[in-house]
Amino acid sequence: MSKRDRWQHLANRMMHGTATNAEAAELSVLLRRDSELRSEYLRYLELHANLCWEFRDAETAGLDPSAGASRAASPAPSNTTRRVSMSSVLLPWTIAVLATIVAMVALWHGSNLPMASVGPEHQERDRGAKDQPERDVLEEKKPSLAALLVDQAGAEFADDRGPDGVRFRSGDYELVDGVVHLRYANGADLVIQAPASFQIEDEYHTELASGRVRAIVPPSAHGFTIETSDVAFEDIGTEFAVSVDPDGNSAMQVFDGQVDVRRAGAEELLQSVYEGEWVRYREGRPRKGPALNLSGLPTPGHIGFLRWKAQRRQILADPGLIAWYPFVREANASVLTNAQRSHDVPDGRIASARWVAGRWPGKEALLFDRDADYVQLQIPGEYDALSVAVWLKADRYDRELNAILNSNRWEPGDLHFQLNRYGLPRGGIHGLGDRKRWVGSPVPLAKWTHVVSVMSVPERVYRIYVNGKCVLDSVFANDNVPIRPGACRLGNWLSSNPYENKPPRAFRGRMDELAVWSRALDEEEILELVESGRPSLLWSRDNPPLDMPLPQP
Repeated sequence: MSKRDRWQHLANRMMHGTATNAEAAELSVLLRRDSELRSEYLRYLELHANLCWEFRDAETAGLDPSAGASRAASPAPSNTTRRVSMSSVLLPWTIAVLATIVAMVALWHGSNLPMASVGPEHQERDRGAKDQPERDVLEEKKPSLAALLVDQAGAEFADDRGPDGVRFRSGDYELVDGVVHLRYANGADLVIQAPASFQIEDEYHTELASGRVRAIVPPSAHGFTIETSDVAFEDIGTEFAVSVDPDGNSAMQVFDGQVDVRRAGAEELLQSVYEGEWVRYREGRPRKGPALNLSGLPTPGHIGFLRWKAQRRQILADPGLIAWYPFVREANASVLTNAQRSHDVPDGRIASARWVAGRWPGKEALLFDRDADYVQLQIPGEYDALSVAVWLKADRYDRELNAILNSNRWEPGDLHFQLNRYGLPRGGIHGLGDRKRWVGSPVPLAKWTHVVSVMSVPERVYRIYVNGKCVLDSVFANDNVPIRPGACRLGNWLSSNPYENKPPRAFRGRMDELAVWSRALDEEEILELVESGRPSLLWSRDNPPLDMPLPQP
């Protein structure tokens, strides 16, 4: 078996949770030694995760009436709480997944893999260092790493009871606001909703003093246990939720698989609970009661949606934002609402495009897959600068030009923003002339992608960014025509006289957010937009390059 065949075999075993300790360790070694294999493994993980989430049941039950009462009874967070920063804890795909692959596989199987490579000169220096015994003592005293923070929405931890950056070691934690998603060293996922107080013992044992959690446990983590003051809920596979009120009363519901209930601190089996069943315990004894109501307890896939919704006020306060279409289906399903009401840009009118699922469970999008599908927009006024940002997922490129947002005509000041048949973005302002060149990778198919068109007449620049990376770099030939988008179509172009004989430019795919600014965004702002709207943990800014030399625009 070749090395490539071997690593594919090992990768499949890991994904299905059937890898042995030796196989996982072997895969870890292969990934550390070969950067190409690491890149290919990342793409494989992304595909696997997207397929899992695509077919995950996103429905949840109704809200637990007791949850609000428990929250109201909890003391208000003090001024000593600290917010988990989006920029510091929501790692980009590469860092987060490499941490999961390398660090966590290493922890799980007992190997002491470093988070960064150490060169021979450093190894030689360390062998002779006089302070090595002291360093060893310090490392022995440091609690072991049990889990990583891989996503959060509005999370705040009590002072001195939060993670070390994204690292959760053995110890006590208190989440006072928001929701977090932890990935344990054995592959288990735990979603924790505030207010919650919990103690992590190791990657298999977490004690929940109060709060609500949802655990998604792969075969590799069977035995993962959530313990309360009187009982322990031991997973046999594969998904369950636990709620503990301030008095220590607990409830557990199994969504899939089996959970064994044991006496806390003992091996005594009290009962086994199966899919669709629930139990409640008080002082170590079962009690009757209704099923848990868990609509407020999200799945990992919902957290990004919660984070995005929480940013609404911040988005609308953005200087120069003249239109923001969040793609929320209204009672009148033919209206695309502009949530930015402080300017004169009206709502859009949906023609034929259909409402479908967007980036996250519960998020809506519009599907464009017929020549008659579009949204009619009106962007009145004249501008020296303009930025247009959209989240889209292309299904295919049927035409030589595939419209994102185009003025209905092609007159001086009109805007065109589109993709060619390779997925390379192009566009411009009529009457300004330009010199274009492609400098990056195209918009891929079947992947949520952030595309921004940025133009400034005084600076004579027109650029298009894909996932925060410049892909089209243009220079205007003059600066004597203002930008006048006027009547526009999203996902199409009105081929009127003298262009009625031109082929259609209908986009094929989904869009689920559109924003327009009356200024030119800088690269840092664009990167912030990409990070705040990223679809999931397993999402990469990187796109595959065109498999041919870049053509001339």
